[in-house]
This record gives sequence, C-alpha cells and structure tokens, in this order.
Amino acid sequence: MRNEPAIDNNFCRAASSSRGFTLLELLVVIGIISLLAVALLPNITQAMWSSEETDTKARMNELALAIESFERKFGLYPPDDFQSILPDRLPVKAKPDGLNAGIESLVIFLSWKDFGGVTLESHEDWFANTDGDDNEVLIPLLDRSSKVEVVDAWGTPFAYFHNRNYSKLQTMVGFSDGAGGGESMRVRAVKNPNSSGYLNPRKYQIISAGLDRTFGTEDDLVYPPPPSGS
Repeated sequence: MRNEPAIDNNFCRAASSSRGFTLLELLVVIGIISLLAVALLPNITQAMWSSEETDTKARMNELALAIESFERKFGLYPPDDFQSILPDRLPVKAKPDGLNAGIESLVIFLSWKDFGGVTLESHEDWFANTDGDDNEVLIPLLDRSSKVEVVDAWGTPFAYFHNRNYSKLQTMVGFSDGAGGGESMRVRAVKNPNSSGYLNPRKYQIISAGLDRTFGTEDDLVYPPPPSGS
C-alpha cells in the first residue's frame, strides 16, 4: 500500500486566509478610492463645465446667425416684446405674459413662415417651456402653440434683449427638476465695462445664466462677449 503525503494544516490555514481581503485591507482600498475621487473631482467638473460652456456658446452663435439673417431680410432685429413694427408683414398673434418674454418673442419671430433664413426647427433639443405658458395659436414652422424658449446647456432659458429695451428688466423662469417651473429671476441687459453704456448698444444681447443657473453672477455667458481684458 502506497503511503499518502501528510497534510500540513498550517499551510491550509495560510492558503485559506489568502483567498480574500481582510476588513482592514478593504477599508484601506476604500480610503484610497475616496482620496482619488476627491482629487479627480475638480478635473471632472471642469471638463463637464467646458463641454457645457462650448455647447451653450454654439447655441448663442446659432441664435446670433439667425438674428442677423432676420435683420438683413426685414431691416430690423427681432423684437423682445412681441411688438412687431411691421404688422402688415410680420403679424404676431401672441402676447407677453411677463415671463421669459424676450426669448419667447425671439423664437416666434425667427419661426415666422416668411423668414426663410437661419431657422431653429432642427434643434428640438434646444426648446423648453419652463413657465408652462401657451400661445393658443400655432407658431409657424414649429407646429406648436406653447411659447417655447431656447435654453442653454444647463436647461435655463436664454435672456434676449432688443437694444430699444436694454433699460427694462426681464423676469425669467429658469430650470426646474420638478413640475411647475423653477424660481423666477430678474435680468438686466449687460453694461459695457469700458463705457457708461450697454454692450452691443445698437443691436441685441443674448445672456446665459451659466452653470449656477442664476442670472447676474460671474459665470454668466453673454453674446457678444464683453471686450477682452475687461
């Protein structure tokens, strides 16, 4: 009869204990992962901000192209108060309700069926209706009656000012995670930091509330941008 080798119990216990992590080792690994997450979070946040900022600026540039195209055709910039100065040529069957009026007015004029310039109907993902209002009459090209806004990459409607109303405040309803819209905010046209007047004094302004979704703070984005070095 062949002799079987003796089993080393100490070796078995050592092998068994090496199969998994101890509680202390798990805590060390979790601690290292937490430290890495804290260290990398600013970079991740900055990358997200840069992407959203780039997207928002692209939307502003597209709006600006449409506005300039509109002005070349009709000889005026789209009003920010629904008041057409060419009622026979550009009748508007809508009225402002005091919320998001500037950008809603801009969308309606840029969606006029006889415009034929740079249009927005291909950018469905840019539209929202944060204040939940309705025009009760279909808006040309968009085939909808709700008074929609164009929003930035963070979901807040742009503020749009025509130069004749730079001195007037606008009330905006911003992004909301729940139903019924977000909080209302008062918005002012941006002053030129190098003069006593407004930025882009004879044309228009488009303003994004930025990452914090609050107008009038340092992260606001403005079209056209303020002079460099200001």
